[in-house]
Amino acid sequence: MILKEGMSGKSCTCGELRRAARAITLLYDNAFKSSGLLSTQLGVLDVICNTESLRISDLAEKQGMDRTTLTRNLSVLERQGYIKISSGTDHRTRIITATLKGRSAVAKAIPLWNDVQLKVKQEMGENSWHELMQNLGHFVRVANQLNDKN
Repeated sequence: MILKEGMSGKSCTCGELRRAARAITLLYDNAFKSSGLLSTQLGVLDVICNTESLRISDLAEKQGMDRTTLTRNLSVLERQGYIKISSGTDHRTRIITATLKGRSAVAKAIPLWNDVQLKVKQEMGENSWHELMQNLGHFVRVANQLNDKN
């Protein structure tokens, strides 16, 4: 890793956030492994299950993901039978709906998610957890503003 003199690896915002994301993703993935879903899949599938149907572009916006990454993730969910992707009235538009299998997987995963979420809050302490959520929200806004300037 090439860092300026005097910088340590832990002072890289991107590196630390990615390290934290890997750690928390592993924790959540292990917590609801029995549901058949990964944490990244649950987040996307939950949004789909809470709508009658959804355009891929709308889901990408809600999830803060680019369409290419989301489309890759959706193709896995479709192969596993959790969602159905069909053409909209305009053939350029793709519509996503949750299948019964997808809804069942989410229903199985949500209590497991609630358990691990509660454990994280308890271990961190309620105040620290809320502060982290606020700081992460602020960080996302700052990063988006900086991206918009480029």
